[in-house]
Amino acid sequence: MFSRILVCFDGSEHAAAALRIAADLANRYHAAMVIAHVPEIRNDAIAVGSDVIFVPTDEAEVRARAAEVLVQGAAIALEAGHAAAATKVLRGSAAEAILTYAKDDGIDLIVAGRRGLGTLRGLLVGSVSQKLTSHAACPVLTVQ
Repeated sequence: MFSRILVCFDGSEHAAAALRIAADLANRYHAAMVIAHVPEIRNDAIAVGSDVIFVPTDEAEVRARAAEVLVQGAAIALEAGHAAAATKVLRGSAAEAILTYAKDDGIDLIVAGRRGLGTLRGLLVGSVSQKLTSHAACPVLTVQ
């Protein structure tokens, strides 16, 4: 039924629950599983008088944090009995990056937590899981 499962992982409890379920499904269907993380790039700015100074994102810090999150995800997958999970760092808007990767990589199930570590912006423009459910070309399982 499923041969390629993509699980979205941001380090949140909902994402960890989704990862455990994805690992169980991957084991049941002998499916390949990819743990994907989309780092949230902050655009910090400091107001100085009437000017605004934008603080550049430290790319090395973003990569290091993404690697930490994926190590945590791989450990959860291993704990859940799935040792062969691949990991992938995606860039851009979380929903768009996941949808593009799923389409391009032949993913036939996306598993995501219902809530993640998103910002206030997520409340205003809709959550990643809502966008995945609305726009994915394959089934999406959201986990609470």
